[in-house]
Amino acid sequence: MLLLVSACGGAGAVARFVLDTLIKRAWPSVFPRSTLTINVLASFFFAAALVFLRNLPIFAVYTLVTTGFLGGFSTFSTAMNEVVTLARGAHWRECCTYAVLSVGLPVLTMLLSIMLFVSVRG
Repeated sequence: MLLLVSACGGAGAVARFVLDTLIKRAWPSVFPRSTLTINVLASFFFAAALVFLRNLPIFAVYTLVTTGFLGGFSTFSTAMNEVVTLARGAHWRECCTYAVLSVGLPVLTMLLSIMLFVSVRG
């Protein structure tokens, strides 16, 4: 199981790297929108896993998706490093906005997504 979680985590990290690179190339900015986008997507997919995979007979699928892939895909530590980087660069408005959004938006996304997926599942 450890090797499978590691492999899924690696796949999540690669997916994060690819998406991060694509977003930065498409929309260069001092505001770290790629990490915010990735963490919001991770919250959305985690909510889907919570609603649709958590009660599967094979709990390992849920673990591989959440702890493995989404654990490698999401990146709270990078988000907090970017908050510090913005502060060090005296980008105060971006720093404060990003700090609030980095915590609040993934939580809000998770809550709304759970409500959506529960209603879809019935």
